[in-house]
Amino acid sequence: MKKIPTKGLTYEEWVELRLKLVYEGKIGGSDASTILGLNPWTSKITRWNQSLGLSNIKNIDNEVMFHGRLLEDYVAKLWKYWTGDPIAMINNFQQNAPLRNCIRRNFIFINEKYPWIFANIDRQITEHDTREGLGILEVKTISSFNSDKWDGGIPPYYIVQCQLYMLVLEYSYCDIAFLVDGRHMNVFTVEANEDIQNTILQESKDFYDSIQEAKKILNTLPGNIDEEEKYNHVSHLEPSLEDEYKVDLDSFLSEKHKAMKSRVKIEGNEELENLTKIYCEHRDGEKKLKLAKQKTAQDIKSLMIKRGAEEIDFGSKGKIVWGKTFNVRYQDVVVENLNF
Repeated sequence: MKKIPTKGLTYEEWVELRLKLVYEGKIGGSDASTILGLNPWTSKITRWNQSLGLSNIKNIDNEVMFHGRLLEDYVAKLWKYWTGDPIAMINNFQQNAPLRNCIRRNFIFINEKYPWIFANIDRQITEHDTREGLGILEVKTISSFNSDKWDGGIPPYYIVQCQLYMLVLEYSYCDIAFLVDGRHMNVFTVEANEDIQNTILQESKDFYDSIQEAKKILNTLPGNIDEEEKYNHVSHLEPSLEDEYKVDLDSFLSEKHKAMKSRVKIEGNEELENLTKIYCEHRDGEKKLKLAKQKTAQDIKSLMIKRGAEEIDFGSKGKIVWGKTFNVRYQDVVVENLNF
């Protein structure tokens, strides 16, 4: 196991170290969902261009991220006393009776078996009341605004992050402790899943190999050509959008990580069944529209990346601005000048 020390680094120095690995084409935990087409914020194409230096990587440290880093120690400490019942956790905390333990590991880990992926974990679990051996603790702080993403269990992008970490460190479980609005805590356990990990390995290796091949081509080009010319020489290696949305985690979620609550059950009748059918039609249609929207957005972003642009101007019809967010203001109406 190769270990790159991170102890004593400032946040800016840590970002710079991670960027170095990204530019090498390596895949970290937070990149895994992007490579598998499960990241709701960015795409494999964007990540591919960023690794080659054909698109800028925007590292914006905001207030949410700042508070999240400060709260990490707090949540990790509460996790030691967690039982599944908040009141029992409070009692354990007040009586100083921890059930488990974890430590910081100030390294980025690279397993020599899979040198193209790396892990930067929040904590290493050294003792656990219900699990055997070492494990991983990931800490998440979320707002109530985003908490609906956790209603059915762990969001897919966090599942694949944990699977990559377990793959690198060869551990069998990962606890995710999350705090909502600084007030409500819960813990989910993710177990190692061979199918998901094999998919991560294959997709990340294909991505890494593509980056290396593109770099060989770029290294043969003169240094005075612009980004668009560079892109034209390697565009045939760019991932296809059709490669995305490969991983279906529904069965994994339902078996292992659905939020289990006491429910009142009633029998279905004809009225409820008809309403359910209508709901499913709308839901399935919405899903298709969402995927079509995402694909079109990524097509536009890909073209903007190639041109090195952050804004598209359509004159009186509107514009597209891609900064912190992807903002489209467009109306296909031509306003005619009326002469009286």
